[in-house]
Amino acid sequence: MNETTVSENVTMTTTPFLNTTPTVMTTTEATAGDAMDMEMATKMHYYTSTVLGTIFVIVGIIGNILSILVWRRKKMWSSTGTYLIGQAIVDIGLLVFFFITDSLTQMAPSIKTTYSYGVFFSYIGFPIFFLFVVCSIWYTVGVTVDRYIHVCWFNHAKDMCSVKRALTGLGIITTLCFIINIPHFASYEPVANDNGSSTEAGFKPTEYGAGEGSKHYEFWVHCMFLVLAPWASIFILNMLIIQKVSSMNRHMEEKRGSSGKVKAKKSEAQMTRMLLTVTFTFLVLIAFQCITQCFFMLAAGNHRIVSEAFSIAKLGVVINSSINFFLYSLSAKRFRKELRVVLCARLEKDTDRSTSYSMSHTTSSSANSSTKLNSVSKR
Repeated sequence: MNETTVSENVTMTTTPFLNTTPTVMTTTEATAGDAMDMEMATKMHYYTSTVLGTIFVIVGIIGNILSILVWRRKKMWSSTGTYLIGQAIVDIGLLVFFFITDSLTQMAPSIKTTYSYGVFFSYIGFPIFFLFVVCSIWYTVGVTVDRYIHVCWFNHAKDMCSVKRALTGLGIITTLCFIINIPHFASYEPVANDNGSSTEAGFKPTEYGAGEGSKHYEFWVHCMFLVLAPWASIFILNMLIIQKVSSMNRHMEEKRGSSGKVKAKKSEAQMTRMLLTVTFTFLVLIAFQCITQCFFMLAAGNHRIVSEAFSIAKLGVVINSSINFFLYSLSAKRFRKELRVVLCARLEKDTDRSTSYSMSHTTSSSANSSTKLNSVSKR
């Protein structure tokens, strides 16, 4: 490594939910080798935001729209389906705002230098993106609690797990998430770029956003309460569900024949697989993002390694919001069946419209031809 020391501004490009401190680091003494390492980390951030991030955004939006169409069908309409519709809606919002606040600014950096974008980012983009992130996480807790009641408190499920109660639960969660997210509305403020600089952002941290209060809020409230608490809750509840299902199936085996035992084991395996797939996908993706954020906020570890880890970890929330449709399709036979119905119905409508248009066009052409022939005959 070249040990020649150079003085330069080291810039770190991160997505808003990973970096709540100023995006441009202070001038430091760094070696040429360190600058090269940081340049590599910046390139990783660029490609994960513009290429991978955009792909997940497009796929995720399409998948969540299909999920909404399936869960709102009469056969799927339930408290669980209501929670999952809410989940799909906030996931779409999360993906859209990720693209606007992260991917788009990487593709066209000049956008974030404008005052209008500074206003949008400070008062809408940054805080609302965080609101979608928090709601998405806690909606997952909501649907897990709903599933726990259905399995473990079966006798009370009919009264406790109605669509109306699910809507009430979504409303309460959203309200609480908004209240706890209020500090993010005071984290940034727009800045007029009077010099016309192509590098200065159109926003900057407020006095609160750059202070210790913001750092403590992000670490203790965001990392510990908004991520770690639901992480532990979902894990514990799903383990209790699996234990209950296993216990019920063992109890029922005595009353079933050999074929019944096979079916019970298959049902148990499917339930276990579905729960573990959905749960641990969420747990792994969110945990990786949270750990790397904590390392950054605490300024711990090798800065280059942490920055490179950011470039992958920042996609954790985005991937989690993009793949639920595929998890439903892989683990739920009923979902696949209703999805086929939705897609087939859509194709039939398009076919009917095409056929109707073709027939109408043909009839119109025939009528015009007949009119012309009659006109010629009269002459």
